[in-house]
Amino acid sequence: MRFGWLRGPVVGLAAVMCFGAILAEAQQQLPVYSLGIGGSTQSSGSQSSSSDCSPSDPSCGTGNNQMMMQQGMQQGANAANTARGIVLDTQQMGQQNNQQQLNLQQQAQGNQQNPLPLDPPTEFQQLVANSTGKMLPIYGSQMFRTLPSTFAPVNQIPVTPDYVVGPNDELLIQTWGQVTLNSRFVVDRSGAIYIPQLGTVHVAGMRFDQLQPFLKSQMGKNFRNFDLNVNMGHLRSIEVYITGQARKPGNWTLSSLSTLVTAVFATGGPSPAGSMRDIQLRRGGKLITEFDLYDLILYGDKSKDVALLPGDVIYIPPVGPQVAMAGSVKMPAIYELKHGASTTVGEALDLAAGMTNVASGDKLRLERVDQRHLRSIIEVSLDAQGKSVALQDGDLLELVAIPSQFKDAVTLRGNVANPGRYTWKPGMHVLDLLPNKEALITRDYWLKRSQMGQPTMSYVPTCLPTTPYGIPSLRYGIPVGEESDDPYWKYSSMRSSGLGGLVGMPVINGGPWQGQVLTGDGMYTYPQMTPFNQLMNGGDSQPTDGGLDCSRLQDMQSYIPANTIGGNPQGAANQQQGSQQNSQSSQQNNNAGLANASVGSTNTNNSAAALFLPKNDVRMSEPDIDWAYAVIERQNKENLSTALFPFNLGKAVLEGDASQNLDLMPGDVVTIFSKADIKVPQTQQTRFVRLEGEVVSSGIYSVRPGETLRQLVQRAGGLTQDAYLYGAEFTRESTRRVQQQRFNEYVDQISLQVSTNAQNSASRAISSTDATALAAQQQTTQNIISSLRRVRATGRIVLELAPGATSLDTLPDLTLEDGDKLIIPKVPSTVSVDGAVYNQNSFLYDPHRRLGDYVHMAGGANRDADRNRAFVLRAGGDVVSRQYSSSLRGHGFDSVRLYPGDTVVIPLNLDKGKTMRMVVDLAQIVGQFGIAVAAMNTVLGN
Repeated sequence: MRFGWLRGPVVGLAAVMCFGAILAEAQQQLPVYSLGIGGSTQSSGSQSSSSDCSPSDPSCGTGNNQMMMQQGMQQGANAANTARGIVLDTQQMGQQNNQQQLNLQQQAQGNQQNPLPLDPPTEFQQLVANSTGKMLPIYGSQMFRTLPSTFAPVNQIPVTPDYVVGPNDELLIQTWGQVTLNSRFVVDRSGAIYIPQLGTVHVAGMRFDQLQPFLKSQMGKNFRNFDLNVNMGHLRSIEVYITGQARKPGNWTLSSLSTLVTAVFATGGPSPAGSMRDIQLRRGGKLITEFDLYDLILYGDKSKDVALLPGDVIYIPPVGPQVAMAGSVKMPAIYELKHGASTTVGEALDLAAGMTNVASGDKLRLERVDQRHLRSIIEVSLDAQGKSVALQDGDLLELVAIPSQFKDAVTLRGNVANPGRYTWKPGMHVLDLLPNKEALITRDYWLKRSQMGQPTMSYVPTCLPTTPYGIPSLRYGIPVGEESDDPYWKYSSMRSSGLGGLVGMPVINGGPWQGQVLTGDGMYTYPQMTPFNQLMNGGDSQPTDGGLDCSRLQDMQSYIPANTIGGNPQGAANQQQGSQQNSQSSQQNNNAGLANASVGSTNTNNSAAALFLPKNDVRMSEPDIDWAYAVIERQNKENLSTALFPFNLGKAVLEGDASQNLDLMPGDVVTIFSKADIKVPQTQQTRFVRLEGEVVSSGIYSVRPGETLRQLVQRAGGLTQDAYLYGAEFTRESTRRVQQQRFNEYVDQISLQVSTNAQNSASRAISSTDATALAAQQQTTQNIISSLRRVRATGRIVLELAPGATSLDTLPDLTLEDGDKLIIPKVPSTVSVDGAVYNQNSFLYDPHRRLGDYVHMAGGANRDADRNRAFVLRAGGDVVSRQYSSSLRGHGFDSVRLYPGDTVVIPLNLDKGKTMRMVVDLAQIVGQFGIAVAAMNTVLGN
């Protein structure tokens, strides 16, 4: 309470400081336009002037220094005049400033417009669309689709010297010297401003360049030794009327700096029914100007634009005559013609920016409505006389493009180095297009040949190690984050969406490979790898990467982490076998895979080569040329029919046969084929055959005409001493395609049958238990079908060789095809027993043992086995089943003799449990029938 007397002065001082801060901030934000004595300049106070000065301008620093010196002198003069001069009252400045700021915000919000909706097509647009097939826009309407926001803050542009001051305009008057004044004054409705110590001064109707001398003279009546500067603050708003065929007619409030053009744009422009060529500005009942928007759009002419005043009326009359320009013109659209003026065809072409560079320069088509009754078509030549033809309202002019016909040219295409069009000359022949045989080698052939010699990153492993190169941030030698998905980058490390890890992408002969997955314990597993070309071709191509085969690492105990499954790698294999025995779908898939197994495909499992994928191969870069056939396509000039003239390319190019060097005519198309375009006889095809395994000179051989399999093996040096002809695997690509097609049809048939049976069984379900069992059975069946769809045919052909065959004479004289492969394995020493047995394993071959002995060594069939469906998959590819084995004279299935490489398969019993289910169902039926009979006897006895 002792200092209570200070409360009033402190509160008053705080209010004054707060008001001063608000006032200073408002003065810095609001733009100010000034007109100096020497001329018209724009200024926004010291802040605006310094920011507008370019640092690269040499006078920038001088101007800033002079301005700072002037401000310092003004501040010093103000301080001195405060002591010995007069300080005018500026209390009304805050109230006027707040009201003006509110008006500015409301005006800016009112000027913000959304994009305009599309206009419905006019009848003339629809008529043109029906005739040309294209909806042409109205020329100039696109400029009004989105209202420009640049016209909303029109107060930000400089004020011109001829600007007329009116009510609601804001004047910023600054004086220094004997009198100090720095205030904003708003012109009231009477056109005057009130200046303290001076009184009311009438300024409305004066030009901006007259304000400063006028106010200085008025203040000079009361004061001496002072300077004065007048700037324009916020400008007033004016009301204008937009009438006629405007898009948004009505009363509009615009800035006082608005002109006729800015008003037209800000209000949306003319409607589709409004004119763009005769916009009128009326003031006080008089016509001020007529503005043509085409002058602004076409030529940038804005000379007839007039500043607006309050009460002005902008009238947009109805649209005048219209013509449509379509076809090969630079700006096809619907154009408006001038009222009362005759427009010619040439002038209409100028409106459309002229013809395109592919337009026909002969004539154009003119569609016209004759006397509002019928439509007619007139052809107008594009000479001086045709361009002077006068147009009428509703005319449609359409220019056609020149046809894509070449004069005196012939076309060469197909399997050639330089396809294209060539100049025809009299007496031209085929060999003029093909000077030598090298002209038939395509560019793709040389490109692929050059790619074969590029270095490969053979030191980069395909299988991702636990710590790549000891640097965790590297993947395949590429920093993480710099991977590329470019398929031509030899080794990339792009991310895999299906796996949590990375995907290596060697592209020597394949594509992206499924890589390794980082498990929860920090170890890597190695799923089966699928190359990109195998995915595209149905899983047929063999991967040829050159790196480690990650899919075979599970067979290498040295690569399996010791702590994978209890530190026992063998336990992993046993667990995998057990899981296969407990899954019907897995076993079905396993059986399907065993049916495609062979000894030849596993002849190198125990060698060092089994740890790596093939790296090098010999394949055709491009298909060979079809020398026996080429053709000339020619159009008959009389009836325009097309005829073909075939010739022998080999005789024409290689042998120089003049009879095959046919004459060429203008417009001919010469097509050169390859052997991939048209299937040629086998003797004419280029055939590559692979011989692998126990052949003296294993490799890839080009088959000679008429050469058979036996002759090719003999040419390759014959067989080694360890060759096992009985287990030879011969595969063919054409056979594989047929097998895959037949297998797919079989799976589709099974799927259809399963679906039909499922629907029938669902309709016969009695209880919810039956429905649940049927759903589970259907799901299991679908899993089996899905597994079958993943099986791929091998294309193997059984050669039917004797088990003891060792001579080449036993090989069949089989005609070879391109892509054939013969794998002759080494004589195996084991026989395998797979399927529903206690111990799936391979056993040493003993010629004295029979099938039953090997099954007994595997522990015999387990309780889930289907012994009646057991079969033997021979090393030669044929199958011996129990169903077709005779048990007479001791020749039962268990006494079948096996040979090295044979596999005994005992499948699962998929029908197990159905018999017990049938017995239970019959017992329930009999029981219910007995209850019914007993009830009937009771009723009859009573």
